[in-house]
Amino acid sequence: MMAKRRNASPLGWGLIGILLGIGLVFLFLGNLDRIIWSFTNHGERVAGRVVDMHSSRIPASNTYLTYVPRVEFTDPGGQERVMSVSSGSSHYDFRKGDRVTVLWRPATQTIAIDIPFRRHFGMSIMLWGLTLLGLAAVFAAGWHLFGGIMHRRRKNRSVE
Repeated sequence: MMAKRRNASPLGWGLIGILLGIGLVFLFLGNLDRIIWSFTNHGERVAGRVVDMHSSRIPASNTYLTYVPRVEFTDPGGQERVMSVSSGSSHYDFRKGDRVTVLWRPATQTIAIDIPFRRHFGMSIMLWGLTLLGLAAVFAAGWHLFGGIMHRRRKNRSVE
């Protein structure tokens, strides 16, 4: 006579774990750019103005230009400063004289320019797709988990 398994989900805990794991990984990957942006978008916000734009190819073998804006601003302590952004970007679209919001980081004496979060269209579609797949997998794991719990309750009621 075969031993009866107790407390087993109809589809097995392995499937629920796999679906949940895949879903969480897809959710993480689909929102990684937002997560990174939220960690780098810190500092005291002050008004500033672009006074110069340097462009270069870093490293020299790159096919695109990296732009490094130089900004003048007054820090929260009242000191006037003119500084360059610590790391440039190929996506800056500033011109000399443009007003910008500077993120002043007093602990490291560095600045960044506050740029609203946005994605390019193709990347947005791909990352939203990953996010939706992740949500679907997490939902499916929850559905199977809930189904297993309900199945076990029905079985326990019928035994009594």
